[in-house]
Amino acid sequence: MQKFEAVRVIEALRSGISSRHLSAIFSYGREGLLEKIQRDLDAVAGDESLRAMVLKGDYGEGKTHLLNVVFNRAQEQNFAVSFVVLSKETPFGRLDRVYPKVVAGTYLPGEVEPGIEALLRDVRPGSAIADEILTFARHELHSKVFRVLENYFEAGDTQDLHDLAGDLAGQWLPVDQLKAVHKRNFGRSAKIERFRPKLDVWNYFRLLAYLIKRRGCAGWVILFDEFELVGTLGIAARADAYSNLGRFLFPEEADSLVSTYVVFSVASRFWPDVLLRSRRPDIDEVPRRLLAKGEPHRADLVRRVLNTLLQDAVALETLPAGEVRRMLAAVQDFHANAYGWEPKADLDAILEATRHARLRTKIRYALEYLDLKYLYGEEPLLLAETPGEPALDEAAATGDAAA
Repeated sequence: MQKFEAVRVIEALRSGISSRHLSAIFSYGREGLLEKIQRDLDAVAGDESLRAMVLKGDYGEGKTHLLNVVFNRAQEQNFAVSFVVLSKETPFGRLDRVYPKVVAGTYLPGEVEPGIEALLRDVRPGSAIADEILTFARHELHSKVFRVLENYFEAGDTQDLHDLAGDLAGQWLPVDQLKAVHKRNFGRSAKIERFRPKLDVWNYFRLLAYLIKRRGCAGWVILFDEFELVGTLGIAARADAYSNLGRFLFPEEADSLVSTYVVFSVASRFWPDVLLRSRRPDIDEVPRRLLAKGEPHRADLVRRVLNTLLQDAVALETLPAGEVRRMLAAVQDFHANAYGWEPKADLDAILEATRHARLRTKIRYALEYLDLKYLYGEEPLLLAETPGEPALDEAAATGDAAA
């Protein structure tokens, strides 16, 4: 490996931010979990089903890293892959706000830049594939989605094409404006149902899954990171998030996504801090609130979702010491290549000094150890400190009193 590449790896490790590039280099252990994920990928590609996994792990133990490993493997197998970090700005209770992030974080096979434009780039009006797509949209999706596609294929005006492409990417085009576009393109009015983004956005997810499969991909992989931040939302927003999670966990609850595999990464603290906390745990409180509002079906769905989180989440086990040692040896080798020296680090001593620390802290400790030894040529004296974890506190959410 060339020096500049080794420096790039070391700087990326030093930042503590996981990436697909690092995941391609540092992939150690967890073979059993990756084998299960591979079986799921094979299944959704073969039987065109929707499957989902909830991945549970401690902060700093490699959840995001594993998602990036899955990203790389799925792309190698001709899947389109979307990576979305959830947050209060991208709350899972509002899929209409999640969908634009999904599109922006979607990488199609063979494409360098994210986005979905390539799915429709070469579709010509009147072609067999255009007719097939329109037939699916007309019979399976909201009338607005059908009209957007119909006009996208026929649009002659550059601004109209831009607006229609924006709608497909989640920048919702008002129905009245869409009707005006339709009249310009076809010379007649169009009947379009009222479109409610929060309630009807699932139609866009279904369209995207269909297009990905129809255009020759093995399927669609969606990776949601930091689902635990649902716990910072108000109770009404959490109820919406759990209901939306049910769409992915239980395909029979909604029109399913074809050939789609979804992984949700969740910090372990979500269970004791949110689902099972001593005061008004979500496992009891959210279904109770929905029943009180006269929504028994949603209450039952949310109860099923929360029980699934309790019983079926897949634990991300701590890496064995031997695998961690292999990883630290690789870090040492990259550091040697980056700075042109021959470090003689006592990896067993580093493991001992960080035996109670998270994986991320072990790597940072090793890097700081190597940096100091490189600079001063002496055995460094370091203290392994693990940073605190963010609170999953409902009180941080706004508007909860109104819920």
